[in-house]
Amino acid sequence: MQRFSLIGRTGLLSMLLLIAGCMKYVPPDSFPQAFLKRVETQQEGPVQVSAVVLSASESEEVFGSSLPGKNIQPVWLKIHNQTEKELVLQLLSIDPDYFAPSEAAWLSQGFGERGVAAKMHYFYEQHVPLLIPAGVTTAGFVFTHFDPGVKAFAVQLLGDRKTYDFDFVLPVPGFQADFMKRDTTKLYAPNEMRTLNLDELRDYLTHLPCCVLGGDQQTDGDPLNLVIVGQGRHGVVTLARRGWDLTETLSTGTAWRTAVSSIFGSRYRTSPLSPLYLFGRSQDASFQKARETVDERNHLRLWQAPVTYQGLPVWVGQISRDIGVKLSGKTVVTHKIDPVVDEARTYIGLDILASQYLGQVGYVKGVGISNRAEPRYNYTEDPYYTDGLRVVLFLSEAPVAYDEINWLDWEHPPGRLTTTELENQSIPAPR
Repeated sequence: MQRFSLIGRTGLLSMLLLIAGCMKYVPPDSFPQAFLKRVETQQEGPVQVSAVVLSASESEEVFGSSLPGKNIQPVWLKIHNQTEKELVLQLLSIDPDYFAPSEAAWLSQGFGERGVAAKMHYFYEQHVPLLIPAGVTTAGFVFTHFDPGVKAFAVQLLGDRKTYDFDFVLPVPGFQADFMKRDTTKLYAPNEMRTLNLDELRDYLTHLPCCVLGGDQQTDGDPLNLVIVGQGRHGVVTLARRGWDLTETLSTGTAWRTAVSSIFGSRYRTSPLSPLYLFGRSQDASFQKARETVDERNHLRLWQAPVTYQGLPVWVGQISRDIGVKLSGKTVVTHKIDPVVDEARTYIGLDILASQYLGQVGYVKGVGISNRAEPRYNYTEDPYYTDGLRVVLFLSEAPVAYDEINWLDWEHPPGRLTTTELENQSIPAPR
């Protein structure tokens, strides 16, 4: 009986392999274009660009293959060139490590699938043209790396001594983030907004509260140690280029998935951040750059302030690095932060610097100095120590060379991440 069972299983496997070997890729004659209802269109002078990111099911309908399973995410573009010169699409602005059409076709083959040459040809035909002649409209797909939540990218078109740049922040169908649900144009009444010059901005940032508020909206949480000046969309794209993900809205489902990710050590790139409070509300946007486990990540929260500088929004926030998890009397289980919070502040500064979209930078006074001998504590009673400063990062619309960045002569952080006290004192137990 056991021998018969073994023969039966072997025969079944052979049959499945035979069937799989007979499968042939047939390019779709046409495909549904319902995704075009989600298209976002932007225009700069005589150039118009439309874009949309496909869901997993839409990718399969268009290409006849499961592309997200191979870490491939098609982005559809339509480019309308009404200039008098040819334009060139800079593909690396969308994804610096994009997939070539034939590569995407090859990687997405099913087991034993035949007709790969036809598949490569079909993928190539669907790819967006790189050259857009004057007065011509072109459309097609770019095969990018998969992003699970929000697809943030730039589209750069190179002309004759002129470059056209467009920033897109497109939701993947089914994804919900705080940033997508909050209309930042309606946060404040017109009479609540103030336009500041550089000196006024420094003074305003210096006199902000020391910290965000915790879940009870009364107890000090993490220190306010980060300020970003720039348009929200441009900021999202700049962070996305450096590997940051917008996080999902906290819900029962996302909390459960976070717990599972922590227990099994799996990666969850868009795991939610708990709400902290400033200006009477939870964060307007939150980002993280996770390692292979959700327990270890850099994360930041941002709030739009009721001030502008040179017409640009001012985003105030906090950044810290999670290094593990612990039990907490306030939230049952919570992340433990790296007590040297200035390290995470340094990291975001270096990250924006590496993006080449940092126009100027300065430091202002913030929470004040604390060290291992006399640390401060956040909402979940993690000790932290800091030089007490806030970094202020001014985003530029165009790339800036390192030697062209303006370093403001404001406060000056110490040259070391740690002080003598940090090196010689032990970390005290939580209160």
